[in-house]
Amino acid sequence: MKAHVDWADGRLLAPVYIHIGNGAPEILKKEGLLTVVLKSSALTTGGVMLDADSAAHGKYERIRNLCIDLFPDIPAKLPLEGLVVDNADHKRFGVWIMPDNSSDGILETFLKYLVPAPRDPLWSHAEQSVQLAKGMGCPCRDSHIEKANLYTWLAWQDPPGQSPGIALTRKALDPHSPSAASFVAWFTKLYQLPPKSMLFA
Repeated sequence: MKAHVDWADGRLLAPVYIHIGNGAPEILKKEGLLTVVLKSSALTTGGVMLDADSAAHGKYERIRNLCIDLFPDIPAKLPLEGLVVDNADHKRFGVWIMPDNSSDGILETFLKYLVPAPRDPLWSHAEQSVQLAKGMGCPCRDSHIEKANLYTWLAWQDPPGQSPGIALTRKALDPHSPSAASFVAWFTKLYQLPPKSMLFA
């Protein structure tokens, strides 16, 4: 989001405070992190972002069941553009389920589409390398293949082994990829963030 809106360094200076939860089970349990935070009188806008894994609909259904009393207008189906809904108490709530609110997958599924176009030939080689390693007995689970593909590709960048966040900052991953546009639109709408300031001289 730093590529799209003014975003100061430091968690306390950032326009949105991001809390990293301990996975969907903690966030989505009854009276868990999600409902406790949304019920807080200090909160005006809150959002949740989760991996779909292989159960995007089930996770959204759980979110809806937890939040329906606070947000009666929450729709039965997660909109493809992500959820943004307001309630009578002037609170706003949003949901994004990675990668695209409809497909199975994870954050790394989303990030692979930020590999700059034309798609780096190394990306195909990274995928093939992971499959070759699997054939040689690599213990990587099938559910982690997307992670293995991305981190294999990142291992071959300069510098090697950078995190996805650093890769975005260094433009090894393209934050302006068309595949990022829907997420950026959802995030800026939810938190009502203006586009990045520009100075013309």
